[in-house]
Amino acid sequence: MLPVWLFALPLLLPFPVQANNTGETPQAIINILRTQLTSPESITAEPPLDWSRLKAFYEARGFYPAWVDRFGPLPRAEVLKQALITADEEGLNAKDYYPEKIASLWHSRTPTQLTQLELLLSDAFFRYSVHLRAGHHKENNFNWDIEPPEIEPVDELRYLLTVNSFAAALKDLTPAHIGYLRLREALKRYRQIRKQGGWPMMPAGPVLKKGSWHKQVEVLRQRLLAEGDLELGPTRDVRYFDDAVEFALERFQVRHGIRMDGVLGPVTRKMMNVTVTQRIKQIKYNMERWRWLPRWLTKRYIMVNTAGFNLDVVEDEDIQFSMGVIIGTPERPTPVVASRLHTVVFNPYWTVPPTIVFEDLLPRQRRNPAFFKANHIRVIRNGEEVDPTEVNWNKVNKNYFPFILRQDPGPKNSLGRIKFLFKNDYTVYLHDTPKKYLFDKDSRAFSSGCIRVEDPARLASYLLGDDNGWTVEKIRETIDSGKYLEVPILNTMPIYLVYMTAWVEENGAAHFRPDIYQWDPKVSKCDVIR
Repeated sequence: MLPVWLFALPLLLPFPVQANNTGETPQAIINILRTQLTSPESITAEPPLDWSRLKAFYEARGFYPAWVDRFGPLPRAEVLKQALITADEEGLNAKDYYPEKIASLWHSRTPTQLTQLELLLSDAFFRYSVHLRAGHHKENNFNWDIEPPEIEPVDELRYLLTVNSFAAALKDLTPAHIGYLRLREALKRYRQIRKQGGWPMMPAGPVLKKGSWHKQVEVLRQRLLAEGDLELGPTRDVRYFDDAVEFALERFQVRHGIRMDGVLGPVTRKMMNVTVTQRIKQIKYNMERWRWLPRWLTKRYIMVNTAGFNLDVVEDEDIQFSMGVIIGTPERPTPVVASRLHTVVFNPYWTVPPTIVFEDLLPRQRRNPAFFKANHIRVIRNGEEVDPTEVNWNKVNKNYFPFILRQDPGPKNSLGRIKFLFKNDYTVYLHDTPKKYLFDKDSRAFSSGCIRVEDPARLASYLLGDDNGWTVEKIRETIDSGKYLEVPILNTMPIYLVYMTAWVEENGAAHFRPDIYQWDPKVSKCDVIR
């Protein structure tokens, strides 16, 4: 619903009455703008226009209108109007930009109404440009610690009004990230699916696999056809689970992070019953997250998508290689940060963080006095090692703990044999792990916030440089030596820890993941979805 003030705008704003004389309209509009924007009564009024920016913009141009002349809206106004009307294509809410009020004033020719249209268009541009370039980001937003792009819409508008093609410059406000652009295409496609009726729900039923014959196989075919996992081809019996259905189901499972077995079981059924409307929202949430990232990423970088349990090494927007990761639990989530990897540590020590000391290790030591020694955890007090069996662990607590717990390098070290350091406020880093079997899990939220990587030797060789002699073989030799060693990364590598519950691959396949941290609803509170 449009704000009430828009319908009462002539009453709320002290526009002077002007004669309907087209020959006087340009100067009349300038006079109204000057009066409106320099009147204290106007600036303190309640309509939700950005009065301070409007005043700054028009004062600098002598209150000359940017969007209208005595004949009505200029061509650039039509371009802006069309962009605002189609803002939904960018995952934004077109109703945020006064579409109905702008439409009602579009054919007006009185100075008062043209001035109203002028101000609405400028304010709509301010809002649209900020939303499109930087999103609806709010500070202290659930562990998101990457500064959003900076944009001053007044400066942006001044620049756009000087270029040869306003339409092209306006289009350039759109984020250029390939991940964003692919999601935008997916948004269009999933809205079309919804327009065509969405997809059928899979009712409860038996486990189905290749060779099964069941009436639900026909529904399964329709469900797989809806998103393009199953290609429509000839079949002798739509109720028979054949090779084509198995292949399509495997593709669906891969796209949704489910173990690829080609079997329709309870987990796959549950994922199939997420509605197309919810998938559309999920796409929009993640388009918004892309808007929160820097406008330009570097030529080379590492991106860890915690929601996807994945690490990508990227050069010129091409993924060089990927590997699985293990991330923080919902109780200890991995934050969203941007930094630069600067050091590789071989055979690291592990100084145990306080949270893990009190919540994880001390209870084990109290139950088993040999726990620390068995796991090569040393107890240090005032720089001296203390025998853990001589400490009364029942008398220590968070308010009194004069010890440091440090685990020796080796195969049992919780950090594994390699650690990757980057500056951040959360004391998180990438590292190896002795628990390799956890990478076989579909959902891998097991850490205390740090990121465990599946192939640390390959990542170390890439960061340190094969050309510099740091081959995988040399890295293995360094690990086998058992000696602690810090090696600086000569060309520090940008790293982004992000949280994307939806993304699109180069082939157009849309991937979706569960919102394990329950951060998607918080994006909706940033006014993206209403």
